[in-house]
Parts: sequence; structure tokens; C-alpha cells
Amino acid sequence: MWKNKVHYYLRFTLGMTRSEILGLLSLFIFLLLADIFSRWIAYQSQQQMTNFSQTTYWTKTLIEMEKSNQPLRTNSKRKSPYYYVDHQSYKSTFSSKDLKRDKKQVWQIDINQADSLAWIALPGIGPAFAKRILAYRDKLGGFYRTAQLKEVYGLDTLWINEHSSQFHVGKGVFRHLYINRSDWKEFRHPYLPYRQANLILNYRKQHGLFQNWEDLKKVQQLDEAVWQRLSPYLSFEP
Repeated sequence: MWKNKVHYYLRFTLGMTRSEILGLLSLFIFLLLADIFSRWIAYQSQQQMTNFSQTTYWTKTLIEMEKSNQPLRTNSKRKSPYYYVDHQSYKSTFSSKDLKRDKKQVWQIDINQADSLAWIALPGIGPAFAKRILAYRDKLGGFYRTAQLKEVYGLDTLWINEHSSQFHVGKGVFRHLYINRSDWKEFRHPYLPYRQANLILNYRKQHGLFQNWEDLKKVQQLDEAVWQRLSPYLSFEP
């Protein structure tokens, strides 16, 4: 039995007394419980921060829908607000084509402003995917085209293509990569490999600030494809 072997090793090989063995065991249990408790506290804090940082995207949507006098119904089976238009009340006013177009307009979503509740309201998106989309959006600094949603890990390409007509980018990129002022710690982006970042920072240190794309192309061993992909996020401000 492994228990007997451990006891024999501690008692006779290391020369530990029974009290010392019990003390060691108690210390191990205490450290294990402390680690579990600290992880639980960290998880609760993270959840609170996530809930607190969520925007009021659906509140704004509700206000806009109320202004247009569209009747709303609430899904009582879900705790989160979930609304849809009652198209039955519009039969006498709109044609079937108008209803289809109206339905699409209701579900238009700004992928740079939508909070987790807005994403969860879409079919096929759960809390895990919603959190993953928001995290990737924050790392990028905003989406500049809807096709970037395909880069979110695990998000189905077919699903994105099916719902692409419902998405728009709003104001687009909300955080830029300042190529002339960012230091090493700030010069980070999912599209930027380490080697390319190092090339730019070293060149800037030796030759001064970049004025435009032509200056950027002067860097030897520059991967132009990488920087073209990054172009919507770059700023040449001094």
C-alpha cells in the first residue's frame, strides 16, 4: 500500500515523529484550502467586474424601439431582457416584404458596442462565446469589418456568414496603435508578431519618428502583409 510506503519513508527514512507527520499533513491541507479559497475570491471579483463593465446596449435598443411605437413582448422564461417585435399588429399596415425588412432592422447589432446580453440574445451564442467575443474585441481595439468575427476562437464561420447581414461595425476601431509614441509594453496587438514589433522599435530608435507608410517601408525585413493588416489600427501621430 502506498500509504504505508509514505509513512515508512517519513517515519524511518526522514526520521520524523508521528506529531511531525500530523503537523505536516495539517499544513498541506491548510495550504490547499487557502489556495482554493483565493481562487474562488478571484473568480467572484472577475465576475463582478464583467457584470459592472457591461454597457447598456439593450437599454438603448429598447428606447429606440419604444420611440418608433413598436409593441414589445418580454420572454418571462429568461432573466435577461429579450425583446422581439409583434408583427401581427402590423399586418394591416405593412406588406410581407416590409415585415421581413423590419425584422432584420430590429436585430441589427453594432459589434463594437454590443454587450454580453446583446450577443447572448442571438441564436447559438451562449455566455462563454459572448465573453470570448468581448475579450477579443478589446485586444484588437475594435472591429473594422464583420469578417473579423471569424477570428474569435470556436465561433462557427457558417454561423457568422448566416448572420452577417445583421452586423455592422458602427464607429469601428476605438483604440489605435501609436507607432511613434508607444513603448515596448504598449506595442502589443494580436496581429503583430514579436519580430516585427522589435524591428519597428529598433528602427525608430535609430532613425526617428515615422511620418507615413513610405517611411515604414524603409525598414529592412519588414513584412508588408502584416502591416497592411494592421493599417486600420496604426496612427502616425508624434
